[in-house]
Amino acid sequence: MNPEKALPRRSLLLGAGALGGGALALSACAGPGTGTPASTAAAEPSVPAGTAVRIGKLSDVKVGGTATGKVNGKTVVIFRPDEKTVLAYDAACTHAGCPVAPDGADFACPCHGSSFKGSDGSVVNGPARSPLAKLTAALDGEWITVSA
Repeated sequence: MNPEKALPRRSLLLGAGALGGGALALSACAGPGTGTPASTAAAEPSVPAGTAVRIGKLSDVKVGGTATGKVNGKTVVIFRPDEKTVLAYDAACTHAGCPVAPDGADFACPCHGSSFKGSDGSVVNGPARSPLAKLTAALDGEWITVSA
């Protein structure tokens, strides 16, 4: 898969203004297999649990691509399976809680080598035995929203 670009800072700032500062960073993987986010936001305002937060524009995550962001200090990972759908998961690895990172169309844990499918959060390789916890993701016009 081609490396994903980071969401433009302008998109992130516009999203933050639209929610009274509730939008947080969403960054695409710097490249397949790197597990390193390309960028993150400097500040993370807190919003009530369960509130949908705009974390980036849909157009900034390619179909089949993955990205990462934060909602209320919680790292989340995103997968875009098609033109009009996004899926979100808690990035905490179900083995030891390390944050997983985008790895092509999947997510990889840098601590112990577990990997998870972007399409459903299921375990591809252990030692993790349980899938990533699914979060509520939706589209709000051109924005990706996640509730955590």
